Amino acid sequence: MAFALIALFSLVAALVAARARPARLVEELLRPGVLAPLAVVLVLLLASAILGLLATFAFLVPGVGRLAKWSSAFETPAKLVKWGYWSALILGALALLAGAAGFAPIIQAVMERARPLEPRSLALQVVAGLLAALALAVLAGIANLIGFAGLVMALFELSSQTKVDGFKVAAILLILGFALNFIVLLPHLHWASMLAGAMTLIGWIFARDAAGKALAAAAAPPPPPPPSVTA
Repeated sequence: MAFALIALFSLVAALVAARARPARLVEELLRPGVLAPLAVVLVLLLASAILGLLATFAFLVPGVGRLAKWSSAFETPAKLVKWGYWSALILGALALLAGAAGFAPIIQAVMERARPLEPRSLALQVVAGLLAALALAVLAGIANLIGFAGLVMALFELSSQTKVDGFKVAAILLILGFALNFIVLLPHLHWASMLAGAMTLIGWIFARDAAGKALAAAAAPPPPPPPSVTA
């Protein structure tokens, strides 16, 4: 997500850096039929973000924390997951606020259907907001990487503790999906985003299946003792 924000901010910064483009951007947004598809995309992104936040902070972070109470081997992964993902959330929210503050004049002009301020001052304000948002997004990406590292460590440790290889397969698939996010930034390789999403989804399916097997093995009654041999 952080890398997508960086790419988006870089694109918009290039768009508004020229002197006359902020006003033209407002004019393009005011054209009939432009705002409706944009609003649909924003709603879908918002819904996806809400589901991702719910899965991360309502289930993932508390779940790894409970593993740390079960075994001290999970204490380091639990700390990385907790502090990494919470820091990424806070920094990501600050990045969005900084970007929104930079685009505030454009948003206001679109809502009031009026021409924006003088192009040069508008461009300076937008670029300043983007630079602040970019810096915060980079920090959020680093924090997210720390949380992800803790998650991978927890999956490998689960595989070692439970002897269920599905956790290890899930960790490898999640690593591959995460690495493919870097390839998306290269030209003509946008298909890697779909592959990254597919690998991440399959990785979580493997993790869920492995968790079911581990729980079933833990709930199974112990084998009966061997019969005693009498002389």
